[in-house]
Amino acid sequence: MRRMKKIAAATMAAIMVASVSMGTSEAWARSSKRAAWSNAAAGSADTEMAVKDACFVEDGSETAEHNVKSNVYADSAEWTAWKTKWETVRTSFCQIALTPGENATKLNAAWYSLQSETPMIKLTNTATGEYKLYEGTQGTDVETVTDNGTTYNLIPCKVTLTGLKEDTAYKYQYYVNGAWSDSYDYKTQSTDSFSVMYIGDTQIGASKGQTVEGVTTTTEYFAMNDSYNWYHTLNNAVKANPNLSFILSAGDQINQTKVSKDSEKLEQQIEYAGFLYPSELRSLPIATTIGNHDSQSVNYSNHFNYPNKQTSDVNTTGKTAAGTDYYFTYGNTLFISIDTNNYNVATHEAVIKEAIEKNSDAKWRILMFHQDIYGSGYDHSDSDGMALRTQLTPVIDKYDIDAVLQGHDHTYSRTYQISSDGIEHTAYSSAPSTSNQEAFAAYLTQNICYKLSTGAADRSKVIDPKGTVYFEANSATGSKFYQLIGTQQDYIAARCQSWRPTYSVIDITETTLTVSTYDAATNEKLIADGGIDSTYTIVKQADKTSLESEITKAEEALESAKNDGSATEESINALSEVLAQAKNIFAESESTSTDIASAVVELQEAVKGLKNNLSETDNKVAGSDNNVSKESVQTGDSVLPMVIWFSIAFLSLAGFTVIVISDRKRRAE
Repeated sequence: MRRMKKIAAATMAAIMVASVSMGTSEAWARSSKRAAWSNAAAGSADTEMAVKDACFVEDGSETAEHNVKSNVYADSAEWTAWKTKWETVRTSFCQIALTPGENATKLNAAWYSLQSETPMIKLTNTATGEYKLYEGTQGTDVETVTDNGTTYNLIPCKVTLTGLKEDTAYKYQYYVNGAWSDSYDYKTQSTDSFSVMYIGDTQIGASKGQTVEGVTTTTEYFAMNDSYNWYHTLNNAVKANPNLSFILSAGDQINQTKVSKDSEKLEQQIEYAGFLYPSELRSLPIATTIGNHDSQSVNYSNHFNYPNKQTSDVNTTGKTAAGTDYYFTYGNTLFISIDTNNYNVATHEAVIKEAIEKNSDAKWRILMFHQDIYGSGYDHSDSDGMALRTQLTPVIDKYDIDAVLQGHDHTYSRTYQISSDGIEHTAYSSAPSTSNQEAFAAYLTQNICYKLSTGAADRSKVIDPKGTVYFEANSATGSKFYQLIGTQQDYIAARCQSWRPTYSVIDITETTLTVSTYDAATNEKLIADGGIDSTYTIVKQADKTSLESEITKAEEALESAKNDGSATEESINALSEVLAQAKNIFAESESTSTDIASAVVELQEAVKGLKNNLSETDNKVAGSDNNVSKESVQTGDSVLPMVIWFSIAFLSLAGFTVIVISDRKRRAE
């Protein structure tokens, strides 16, 4: 298999070299293949545009052209109203952004203020009326922008709320510019099983460069367009999934990268204002990662008060202007976000190591970063997107990450389960130029640094798999869509370019992690190329060693009781029923630790409950023969069950402890 991969890479490199020689090197140059966008100003949502799904980089050709309906939110009347509203939205620089805290009992918040003041949040428990006041701090990274003669000195404010209870409704206000804001709702969700939304590349302002008939467009026009689409995506998704705990955004929240000019600084703040505008973000925390378009400005870390912000040298070496890596837990899951614009992988490994050591009991581990080291889009999946692959793959493998969430390539894809091949490979900080044929050929070969743990038979569900699954998110706004790379890579299990905004929902329980992707306009399940359902589930079976042992004991006790007639028919039937249920739990791949622990206890009790098959008279005679008084029997009837109860409780607790500890054992291979 390894040899075949190398042959394939060599063949691909040879084709590349030949194509360069034949003058078709532009097929290998990574110019933007922005083939479509969601135009809010279109006549209607039924307006069509021509696209080509994939670019065949081997020979420069593309797939046949066909029509798609990308303008999913276009509505003439609504667009007219939005253009008027935009005049207020564009300078709403002081909107609050909620971010998950370091665990489910905490909530972080950030906003800009136009004056020096103590940041504060008032939080009220809706049911009890209990009221708390939280104070925070103002930062020193003040940003100044000027718009139409008005200068705004934007002072970052950050507050952390603590002591939150799950499944609880709250109302809050934040203190900004000398006054309390409107009151907003915030409801915590369950941590036992929960759902989060995963999106990619909202990239407010990225639709620039398009033409709109009869309209003189500006950079800000496209920020207005993308903000309109983002508002609709988020509104649709939250209505369809009202119990989301928070959002995960895989980077490029905005498009304006540089801030060396005053006009660029203003445009970036306008794009952030558009990104933070949707009212859903007043009630739903968002955990973001740093995209390449976010990476060159402190505005990112000013807008988002992410938890466990790193400060040590070893955990911040090479950090970008936007900020650093971070992590948090929610329920049984550890979420880690790293900034892959920083090519110092030692920094990322240090953060991942710290996060796991401090949260070793987390059942699930999810890693999020922007650049797609395993994607299938034309723009990046074989260039800067995979440049970190040889360095990150073994780290991800070493720390047993369950799922990786990526952005950057504006297409949808999901891999098979991938592991490092265990062979040392060349580390890259960028993709070599295609003009250097030998270096680029070596780059392609070196990046075959993985092995596949699953195949076509495991497209929808895997049980206790080895390796990691990688997801690539399409644009949540449709600010721009890219073509797929022509030849689907061997690591890709499912992919498509629907030319429509999408979002994913991750459902997490004790034993399952399920990711489903949806069309943002219709909330219908996305079906990938070849009719492949986008829903993918990882099952981690709880350890069943203790249950297996109890089943064996119960079977032996039952057989013995039937053979020697020492137990009543009623107690035998009771044990038989409990034994059948326990076997079902043992056979079910998604049985939880609680299910298993309960089955262990019930088996123990049923075995102990096998009643002696003597008559009441025989029992009395037996009691007399043993010279046991009536009073002592009564006393024994009170004490013995208590002793048995405590024994069972101790054994059950011990069994449950073994199960929980065993359940945490990660895949060893």
